[in-house]
Amino acid sequence: MKIFYLLIFLVSCYSVLGQAPYTKNQTYTYDQLQDEYRILEQNNPRYCKLIQFGKSDFGKNIQLFIINKDGKFKKEEFGKKTVLLINNAIHPGEPCGVDASVKLAQELLDNPKNIPDSVIIGIIPMYNVGGAHNRNCCSRANQNGPEEYGFRGNAKNLDLNRDYIKADTKNTRTFYKIFHYLNPHVFIDTHTSDGADYQYTMTLITSQIDKMHPLLGNMVKKQMNPVLYDEMKKSNWEMIPYVHGIRGTPDDGIKDFLETPRFSTGYTNLFNTLSFVSEAHMLKKYEDRVLSTYSLLKVMIKYMDDNSYKLYKLKEEADKQTAQMEYMPINWELDTTKFDMLQFKGYEAEYSKSEITGQRKLHYNQDKPYDKEIRYFNRYAVIDSVKRPTYYIIPQAWLDVIVRLQLNDIKMYQTTEDLELETEVYYIDDYTTVSHPYEGHYLHRNTTVSKQIQTMTIHKGDYVVPTNNANAQFIVQTLEPHAVDSYFAWNYFDEILQQKEWFSAYIFEETAKQMLADNPELKKQFEAKKKADEEFANDAFSQLYYLYKLSDNYERTYNRYPIYRYMKPLKEKDIEDARLIICG
Repeated sequence: MKIFYLLIFLVSCYSVLGQAPYTKNQTYTYDQLQDEYRILEQNNPRYCKLIQFGKSDFGKNIQLFIINKDGKFKKEEFGKKTVLLINNAIHPGEPCGVDASVKLAQELLDNPKNIPDSVIIGIIPMYNVGGAHNRNCCSRANQNGPEEYGFRGNAKNLDLNRDYIKADTKNTRTFYKIFHYLNPHVFIDTHTSDGADYQYTMTLITSQIDKMHPLLGNMVKKQMNPVLYDEMKKSNWEMIPYVHGIRGTPDDGIKDFLETPRFSTGYTNLFNTLSFVSEAHMLKKYEDRVLSTYSLLKVMIKYMDDNSYKLYKLKEEADKQTAQMEYMPINWELDTTKFDMLQFKGYEAEYSKSEITGQRKLHYNQDKPYDKEIRYFNRYAVIDSVKRPTYYIIPQAWLDVIVRLQLNDIKMYQTTEDLELETEVYYIDDYTTVSHPYEGHYLHRNTTVSKQIQTMTIHKGDYVVPTNNANAQFIVQTLEPHAVDSYFAWNYFDEILQQKEWFSAYIFEETAKQMLADNPELKKQFEAKKKADEEFANDAFSQLYYLYKLSDNYERTYNRYPIYRYMKPLKEKDIEDARLIICG
């Protein structure tokens, strides 16, 4: 009996103190992971700290584990060190980074001399807590291990990597706290890929260069990325950009992934954080996927340590310039006329007839590896940009939007008296909406707007958001309705899209008759439309509605976007003159 209890004790100790589970094609549970980081903190309190940062939708905490050689863990004490934030298990079925980060932390803390002098490392051990508890063996149909893993959706069955703007989850709101606490210079989100088969174990998504601030984009393209790829090759984990096919197989070419702000790196990049996604190949052995992720993290930390001052100053300058940008891009499109040639190690794609469907079936023949050049489409052209207003004005009724801005540390003021201001106002001219729910929303796309100058009454308590700061990209991307991931796109202003006031035809008929009698030009246009449009000519209601929209009775707020753009330059002292107070 004593031997039996001893064995149970040893097994339980192994799960916490032993080697990382990936060596047996296993990954940590949430509780095991918490225990692992608690022990690291208990054994190394001088160099690390585990902070319970906030709740997840599942009810359990999301942690941040900080490693700092100086033993300082408050952001006001970070000084001029650069900060790396590693996010793990946003999709818990892709746990390579979970185990790689434990291995990294153990190695650094086992010998504190290995802790970088000029880099603070922040690790989110397991971000999607609800998905991590929904463990299973088989939901990742195309993945080679581990034996058990978590589920993609969180406790609300939402994909957290689509939630960074809409913030429907407690997880995302906790991430906001962590991100703005650290204000990282570099962010890495660890994943496992899906898609084509090829020889590489690790692929990398770099936040799309053309979307970055030019200072940062040029540095990443010409200096940082070449070193990362070279060092990964030297460590025997040769890396390639994420294999995102432009059509079918990689032979046809690959393209950069355009991570809009709904994605983790699209969001973090809005704050001039250099952002990356590690994508370990789903068909490689789990242990190899973990080790390649671990190697990438080490390579990144070394680069940051070697170039800490440069990275710090570049972000500082990019933030300063962002606050002064006159025009800001809001939508991009792949430029298919430009590409680089990329040396690529893949497998021959072969096709045969499927015994199940009877149709053509794709197969990558691992017995036929190749090493050849393919096209790499990595340029995105700006297709829409806006002139940055001095302020956005948000009526206090739109609390869901106001709260989301506040959660992102966006500076804003409230009016203390009613004001009359000449503003730019948008009208929503057109948009399309998905036919089925997408991540809990009926997402709008292809939005077009028109602009008018109107004098608006700004009521006491309404919010005024200045844009002359480092957060300007986030502010513009969320508040311009035609931006791809704006709050409008995510349905936070759908109320304006429904007309509230109408007319009774038998009463409005007399008003319409008088309008035509009083305005010969209108009558001429009206008759011409009836003559040119047979459907219109045969539809009495359409004719009356045409005139109703031109009458004084028409609802001027219908389709009017309720956030106003104020363009006049104001200095801080003028804010007081405008009777504004800063929000608490």
